[in-house]
Amino acid sequence: MPRKTDLGTVSIHHEVIGSIAAAAAKEVAGVAGVWKGFFPWGSASGVKVLTRDQETRIWISLVVDYGVSLPQMASQVQERVSEMVERMTHLAVTEVHVSIAHVHGKGDA
Repeated sequence: MPRKTDLGTVSIHHEVIGSIAAAAAKEVAGVAGVWKGFFPWGSASGVKVLTRDQETRIWISLVVDYGVSLPQMASQVQERVSEMVERMTHLAVTEVHVSIAHVHGKGDA
């Protein structure tokens, strides 16, 4: 979403916001990575971003470590993603939807 400044406009692409969200999620203990499988929304990155009127909604699909408390980890991911996207883009993050797509660890080859 372009923002006007005194010198012109600044645009932050959804892919950049998605990259920030993915990196922030990976900082949370228990997150093994971002799922890069099939997504109903058509994204291969594991992150979907929608922005409207300076508000941002994020969907992120994760691979998590075996034995992690999923509700606790998901809550931490929501907080960290929101914090970092807002800090780096100055966009208001109104929603962060976390989907657990795979558990990595015990039983994996």
